[in-house]
Amino acid sequence: MNDGAHSRPVSLAALLATAIATGAFAGLVAGGFIWLIEQGTAFVWSDLPDAVGVDPYESWWLFLIPIVGGALVGVGQMVLGNYPRPLEEAVATWRQGGHIEPVVAPKTAGNSLVALIAGGPVGFEAALTGVLGGTATWVGSRITTVGELVRNAWGVDEVDDVPRTVHRLPYWLAAIASLLTYRWLPFGGIDLGFRFTDFDGDLGIGPGLTAFAFGVVLAVPVAWAIKYVQLAERSMQFRRSPILIGMAGGLAFALLALPNELVLFSGQEGIQLLPEAPNGELIYVAIAKWVALVVALFAGWRGGPIFPICTSVAALAVLADELVDVGPDIMIVAAIAAAAVVFVKGSLPMAVVLALYPVQMSYAVVIIVGCLGGAVGLAVARSLGVLPLPPAEHEPVETTA
Repeated sequence: MNDGAHSRPVSLAALLATAIATGAFAGLVAGGFIWLIEQGTAFVWSDLPDAVGVDPYESWWLFLIPIVGGALVGVGQMVLGNYPRPLEEAVATWRQGGHIEPVVAPKTAGNSLVALIAGGPVGFEAALTGVLGGTATWVGSRITTVGELVRNAWGVDEVDDVPRTVHRLPYWLAAIASLLTYRWLPFGGIDLGFRFTDFDGDLGIGPGLTAFAFGVVLAVPVAWAIKYVQLAERSMQFRRSPILIGMAGGLAFALLALPNELVLFSGQEGIQLLPEAPNGELIYVAIAKWVALVVALFAGWRGGPIFPICTSVAALAVLADELVDVGPDIMIVAAIAAAAVVFVKGSLPMAVVLALYPVQMSYAVVIIVGCLGGAVGLAVARSLGVLPLPPAEHEPVETTA
């Protein structure tokens, strides 16, 4: 009896320690992954070309890195598999009550580091989803395993009588430990310096209606743009020769980046520079950014489509502002919000959260107006039958229920 009584506090201490330790590890994984992307990109596109004495965007370097990266992308496809997986697949998995397997995290990290550092015109959101989703499942399994010790020490009936809220406390503790660790790390923080400065909040009726109307108009073209992105994402043609096709894809988007380097990478860090660009360049960025994304995905480069498409619509927004003159920042924010609504299939709360990554909270009113415009545009287009047909549901891959 004494041994059992002694084991009870020990088992609880072990459970809490496991939750804190594994949660902290998850925060370290997140910070470390982001740090590797940032440091790797700086090394490949700044330090190395400086040492060689070339301009990375106006010399042969612009072709060397994507082509070599394409070869490594092909090797990753052959060795690690088709990762990172589409965001829609992760969402489908979670909706079905499943989890992303821990093994997905290192596979996603390996392929994503190559694609993102080599200048692939893809976003990092799919990479983070795979890495963090797999890590979170690992954390949960560790807590569950130690939780069995608690059940054995305290008795199944006694533990089952505890409110469900108490059962969830170790998982919340792990989440808090993860967030605090990530926040306190001296590295790996996401650079948000590209976001617009604070908005004074004075939108006005005229600019508000204009931003709303632009969101309505954007909904259909964004929906069709996403449709072709998803088709490229699902294509497995590159598997016939992953290395050669990966290299060809790198060469193709490098050529597209010759007129404007914003074609490379996810693009959101250059959004604030768009109002200074001439109209011809804006038209080119709007089209070439999307084309590069489709080409890269078709060639086996994997990553998220959200921020590249946000960059394309931001270029369109600056062009539209030439006609309506309400302010490029207002039009860009409304465009990003409308695109976010299309990505999340009309869910306004999710769209607002998504738009708040590249946009300051002070633009909340503009975000809501743009989201409403996108939602209305989707509803009208759906009633008219001009939206693309929804793709088949994603099959969860390497998941556990």
